[in-house]
Amino acid sequence: MRVFAFLLVLLFLGFAAVQYNDPDPYLWIPIYLFPAVISAVIFTGRRVPPLLLALGAIVFLVFSYFQWPAHWEGVALKNGMKDINIEEGREALGLIICAAALLLYWVYLTRFKVKAPEHVAH
Repeated sequence: MRVFAFLLVLLFLGFAAVQYNDPDPYLWIPIYLFPAVISAVIFTGRRVPPLLLALGAIVFLVFSYFQWPAHWEGVALKNGMKDINIEEGREALGLIICAAALLLYWVYLTRFKVKAPEHVAH
């Protein structure tokens, strides 16, 4: 799980970084930093409250529903940003990726009864 968490730290930091020139970076950078921080905490071996993971995943899924475009036109980079539907599709899928990561962590922590180590080296 540590390797997976580390890869997700890099992924979500990358997602946050490319939001810098987005029309609303103040919204999307924190959205992607939340799962990045959760992933970093799990990478270090510390326990994250499962309720936080579940609530975060639910919030991301609800927002993705409302962000879903009226007409699906794809999300491929080759399509550019010809239409608002492409932007909304990318944003909705980003939220779904955030939710999926939090749900995977929730399953890992609750279903496999993973315990935090007694002490964590600093």
